[in-house]
Amino acid sequence: MNLGSNPITRISAIFISAIFLMLSGCASTPQHLTEENKNEIKSIAIVSLVPESVNFDKIGIISFSSKSTEFDMGSKVTDSILFVSQGRIAKSHPDWVVKNVEYDRTALLAKVKPGTGFRATRAKEAFADLARNNNLDAIFVVRASADEEDNLHNQFEKNYLREGLSVLLKNNSLDGDSRLVIRANLSVAVIGKNGEVMAVGAVPAKLDNVGALKPDDYDVSDDMKHNHRPEVLDKLGRGVIVDLARRLNLCFDSLGFVDKSSPESQHIEVVPQPDAVIAPTEKPPVQAAPATESFDQCFSRCRQYTDRTKEQCFDACNK
Repeated sequence: MNLGSNPITRISAIFISAIFLMLSGCASTPQHLTEENKNEIKSIAIVSLVPESVNFDKIGIISFSSKSTEFDMGSKVTDSILFVSQGRIAKSHPDWVVKNVEYDRTALLAKVKPGTGFRATRAKEAFADLARNNNLDAIFVVRASADEEDNLHNQFEKNYLREGLSVLLKNNSLDGDSRLVIRANLSVAVIGKNGEVMAVGAVPAKLDNVGALKPDDYDVSDDMKHNHRPEVLDKLGRGVIVDLARRLNLCFDSLGFVDKSSPESQHIEVVPQPDAVIAPTEKPPVQAAPATESFDQCFSRCRQYTDRTKEQCFDACNK
């Protein structure tokens, strides 16, 4: 959705989105489990639908300098999700038994489609089968997601942060400064034994304002080939895991799994150890826009979307 620069259009979009969020919120799933639900739960499982791949995007001032790729985390994402989730559940409900169950992440993701999500009939049936086959009272499902407010915020701020795990390198100004953002957009749904959603914990963007990081601290440069060196990906991967744990803790806070007198005392931290097993996926970085853009097109976009002088745009597009 391109809202343009017209202030009236922007205000109208905000108003319409606010009305939509308000109306949809009236029938939304509750954040907290009811006391009746809690008393009925004896055995649970934790399922991660978060892929092990991390989106890695570079946003340039000129469109053809933008690139998009991803890198693989091995099993670090799932392992960290299980570690944090099990720790939080054990602190709040030590009497619940957490079972290890086998599941097909790809098959479940195909049934939990955008828009309908867990409400889809096939999704309900799949989780009901998983609960029945493993004698579960509830399933905690961690999913890569971002709510409507996140998406609207990102469009206005031009953050381009995706759902799930993202690393964003963005040229912030004409003086060459860049900013680095590492973000894990996640939610936690509690699914009942009949496949129904009993509660959902998520963290809207307005409640989780994280400042930009310094690219130099992660040895990140403007050269994406350099950024895909194992030692650079290892530093970024550790940053991803730290933010994943932070966001997951906030999701459990949202679910009510927290001591209100000292909420952070129940947070589970993950301290990833340095290693070089994180690697880029097989596909190399791809450009977000065709590299065949003509000089005239480049020069026109440079003058339209930046504050550069004619001479600066000439030099930038003549490389």
